[in-house]
Amino acid sequence: MMRWAALLLAVTLAGCAGRGPSVPTGPATLWPDRMAALDLLDTWGLQGRLALKSPRESASGSVRWWQASDGFDLRVHGALGRGALRLTENIGGARLERSELPPIEAANANVLLADALPDTPLPMASLRYWVLGRPAPGEVQTRQLDADNRLALLRQDGWEIRYLEYQSVPPWVLPSKLRANRGDFELRLAIKRWMPGEHAP
Repeated sequence: MMRWAALLLAVTLAGCAGRGPSVPTGPATLWPDRMAALDLLDTWGLQGRLALKSPRESASGSVRWWQASDGFDLRVHGALGRGALRLTENIGGARLERSELPPIEAANANVLLADALPDTPLPMASLRYWVLGRPAPGEVQTRQLDADNRLALLRQDGWEIRYLEYQSVPPWVLPSKLRANRGDFELRLAIKRWMPGEHAP
């Protein structure tokens, strides 16, 4: 009887092991493995600094960003020359809140930003992928990897993104500094802290 119980326990444990973990078990070193690992990171938060520069203005400030599979919550303080700013998007649409201005809404963040901040072309639909060190869905013009098979340079949708530093966020390795340019517009993001799995408060 004891022998059958032990056999049943072994079979049960083997079945559990075959289902796979919800996160990678270790850092991915090959590009396909890195992309597969990032596929598991669909909910995250970050804290850092954002700097924007255009021929007409330049500004920098702190940023907090929570991203989920069905939307995001981006909060910026001190950048865009407009004090506090909060941009949210979910399946119901997008909403922009700014200091001393009434909130405005649109079907999505890209439409909202094009109307409200035409001089600040923030590509939110792609930036959620670029900030993780991966291309956005769609055609890629240029992709260069570094010696560790991480993105070093990406050209996509008219943007050029250079990855300047990475940091270990076990079990992932994620960008800590990146610079994105499109024409005369430049966006710099320095990420102080990654928060995998964290939802907006």
